Amino acid sequence: MKPRRYTFLIVPDHDGENKRYSYSRTTIGAIIFLVVVILSGMIISLLVLAPKAFDFQKMESRYNEVIGERTKVLELYRDLERLKQMEMVVQKALGTDLDMSITGERDLNKILENEPIRFGYLDHIPSLMPVKGYVTQKMIEEKNADNRQHYGVDIAGVSGAPVKATGGGQVVFAGMTTELGNLVVIYHGNNYFTYYGHNELLKVDQYQNVNRGDTIATIGSSGKSSGPHLHFEIWKEGKAVDPLLYFPELNKTNMSVD
Repeated sequence: MKPRRYTFLIVPDHDGENKRYSYSRTTIGAIIFLVVVILSGMIISLLVLAPKAFDFQKMESRYNEVIGERTKVLELYRDLERLKQMEMVVQKALGTDLDMSITGERDLNKILENEPIRFGYLDHIPSLMPVKGYVTQKMIEEKNADNRQHYGVDIAGVSGAPVKATGGGQVVFAGMTTELGNLVVIYHGNNYFTYYGHNELLKVDQYQNVNRGDTIATIGSSGKSSGPHLHFEIWKEGKAVDPLLYFPELNKTNMSVD
């Protein structure tokens, strides 16, 4: 015959009163069942949820990789689209001063499609002073009767001193122009162009890749110039921007008269 109740006796190690607990068989069965259910639930949850959590981590990691790859692809695509617009931007900025005997009748877009072009992003933003010297003319955006537009700054320097690329990129023009003399134009990616005019000698060729700090020319007085200096421009998204915003240290050497 099965007992109807179960008694549990607790005997302490030290001198003390024994404790006695008595439970019915139904209560004991309910407690055992509850413990089994809880343990079973924990085991099942561990077996089911642990692989899902692991899979989620893998999916999240893969998602981040895909997003990174997609961002790189979009950046490359944007660069290619911008390169296709280079000819229009450069010609618009240079006007009719482009010497066709130097560049020839070649289509810039077609040539660039066959050229290996590799751009980074942080290293290619104009961030290095092209030359050391004194600013003799600031940027003038508004044209009036007293002066004409001046899309960059003039930095007086020693004739023959090196002119450095302010950022990495590709030379899209290197040749003679009527206004700016020996001119170098560099495309840096992210819609950035820089112009280096009135040079004495050019040290780079058209479509050549350059790194920040590379010597691209030497200071001179070619074109319409009154003395050795560098005419330096920065263009962003088809608009000239003031180089003093990118190189505030030039303000310390600013000798221009408004």
